[in-house]
Amino acid sequence: MKFVSMLLLVIAGFAFANTQLGHINAEPITPEIAGDDIICSQPFAYGALSNGLGFSSANSWMIADDFTYANTGYIDFIEIWAIYATSAATGFNIQLRANATGPGAIVSSHTSTAVNHTNTGLSQWGYALWYTEITTPQIDFTGGTKYWVAMASTGGSGAHYWLAAVQSWADMTYFSQDNGNSWASSQSTWGTAYEQFMIISGETALSRDSWGSIKSLF
Repeated sequence: MKFVSMLLLVIAGFAFANTQLGHINAEPITPEIAGDDIICSQPFAYGALSNGLGFSSANSWMIADDFTYANTGYIDFIEIWAIYATSAATGFNIQLRANATGPGAIVSSHTSTAVNHTNTGLSQWGYALWYTEITTPQIDFTGGTKYWVAMASTGGSGAHYWLAAVQSWADMTYFSQDNGNSWASSQSTWGTAYEQFMIISGETALSRDSWGSIKSLF
């Protein structure tokens, strides 16, 4: 009976995990110019950190942020910054979605377990901040078209949070509490318009070896 009671408490705590870590007033980040094999560049800067937004698939959470790139191409590498409350994700569910005043129909859906995590040595909300590299299957897109990259972490334990800044360009982050079946803007969900720290690259992107240069941004 004692074991059952403790199990129920754990399940209840997991089910009611906060969807955000808490807003911090910070300066917006400035995106870097995308080009060549860098499709979207919104790199992490500690001074711009404003919140961590839940994207654990175990909680049915997903986060989506938009990008538009001039030329037709494909994605095969994504960099994000995140908090993993108990243990790090072992994979990610990734969707490319059409635009429909927010994330629309799924264009393609992918999974990746080719991930690498690096502790940045920084912390916030009592948690370590992690830099995560995700090698993805080839994700094709058409140039000049607005898309949304929607992601949910898989594996690991505890709630997982994708780090975000206050929105200053493009469209704000959208959030789903039902595995992407419905979406709400970050403004309507948390009272603030956010955008995610992320770098989206093509096959030959220099970002695979970029952690040293990115670290200098802190």
